Amino acid sequence: MEHPHAKLARTAWEAVSASDVDTLREVCSEHLIWHASGRGSRSGDYRGRESVLNYLAAIGDAAERFDSRLDHVLVNDDLVAVLFHVTGTRRGRILDTDFILLFRIDDGRIAEIWAVPRDQHAVDEFWR
Repeated sequence: MEHPHAKLARTAWEAVSASDVDTLREVCSEHLIWHASGRGSRSGDYRGRESVLNYLAAIGDAAERFDSRLDHVLVNDDLVAVLFHVTGTRRGRILDTDFILLFRIDDGRIAEIWAVPRDQHAVDEFWR
């Protein structure tokens, strides 16, 4: 049987992949915080569910192509680690790297997310 936090993470992943904003609103806390590492134009902290949803939509809008592949979901009672791979193109630049999303779960919803790429320099360059 799948851990409830793994199911929550997979539901969120599928919702992002399908641009299903209604499902994302259900699985994410109203006070969601997204921490995007790095020094690029997409780096920083995004506070509030709507701010995070706007951030995710802007990523999709700004890239010519942005594909991701879910590789693993690791869980415990408070956290979920989502390991995935991203490929994308934007303004002649190519992104091809692994990421970890670390979700903090609170009261059955995703409350906080840290996005950490394997190659931060490549991500910063992609979004410059």
